[in-house]
Amino acid sequence: MDSSRIPDDEHLLLRAATRNGWISADVVLEARELQDKLVALGLRPKPLGEILMERGFITEAQKLELERTVANVKASFRIPGFKLLEKLGGGSTGMVYKARQLGLDRVVAIKILAKWLAEDEAFVRRFMKEARIAGRLNHRNIVQGFDAGEAGGSWYFAMEYCPGPTLLQLLQRGGTLDETRAISIVRQIASALEHAQTQGLVHRDVKPDNIIIAEGGIAKLLDLGLAKDIRRTSGSTERGSTLGTPNYISPEQAKGVEDVDIRSDLYSLGATFYHAVTGVRPFEGPNATVIMLKHVSERPVPPTQHAPALHPDTERVILKLMAKSPLDRHQSPTALIADLDAIGTGRSGARPASTRSPRNMFRRRG
Repeated sequence: MDSSRIPDDEHLLLRAATRNGWISADVVLEARELQDKLVALGLRPKPLGEILMERGFITEAQKLELERTVANVKASFRIPGFKLLEKLGGGSTGMVYKARQLGLDRVVAIKILAKWLAEDEAFVRRFMKEARIAGRLNHRNIVQGFDAGEAGGSWYFAMEYCPGPTLLQLLQRGGTLDETRAISIVRQIASALEHAQTQGLVHRDVKPDNIIIAEGGIAKLLDLGLAKDIRRTSGSTERGSTLGTPNYISPEQAKGVEDVDIRSDLYSLGATFYHAVTGVRPFEGPNATVIMLKHVSERPVPPTQHAPALHPDTERVILKLMAKSPLDRHQSPTALIADLDAIGTGRSGARPASTRSPRNMFRRRG
């Protein structure tokens, strides 16, 4: 088989496999001959890694390790100054790796925009906007941005590395969160939004999978790709500027209102809070359109119908956050933080101070 027809990935995979001693030159020749036969029959040849695994020359685990090695070698080559350590995840828009920033000798997470999107100027602008916004925010509850740019045709964004699950992953594992823990997470994200507000920013995509729980239980807000600088007076819009995630979107965003403010983020945080303590999303439906219409026109089922032990003040805060009109919600993250801090201390407006103390604030009421 003409080696010029072998994709770069295949060259790297074969090099890694032979270096590890998993296959010999004869095995490589056999796999290439099989590819040639498939091409001769007019069929698309299988990737070499798949052929090697099917023939029993390597295990599935070895195949995955080889693919990881190939991805790391390619990405490291394209982005000088970083050594990729392992793949953390990714999807259609790109991949995220754990890496070491060599100049500062620190571990970071680095997001690499998918090649097919790197040719789309709108996506590149959005990608770099996220990096710039993250770089300008400095708060313990927001993932910090470190560096961004283009190298060898690839756009990258290096940011703070936060080992730990997302809030969505926690909910997928356990169904619900302990109420005290949920309040702590929501309060921390409210603090992040408070800082963003001082910078004139609205996140516009607050949801459980954009909240990561780092070491020590520190909640951090991430993914600023849809964030909007409300201080800008330009009338220009961007692709996706009125988008959010249907399960947590505010009514005004669902209606396509462009000049949303921080109260839209507070609604989404309320929907996230609802999910965290009940184990279900506020609204369900067969498709995104139906769900968004429910956010616009329907009231959520009171959280206590799903979680009877929920403290009344917690339910009150959630329902206030999820009010249809922004005027009926907390008017700022600062107001939300004050309300959360008042739960169970006797300072909340829900009931007199004499009826409870901090020790019984989450006790089941019979």
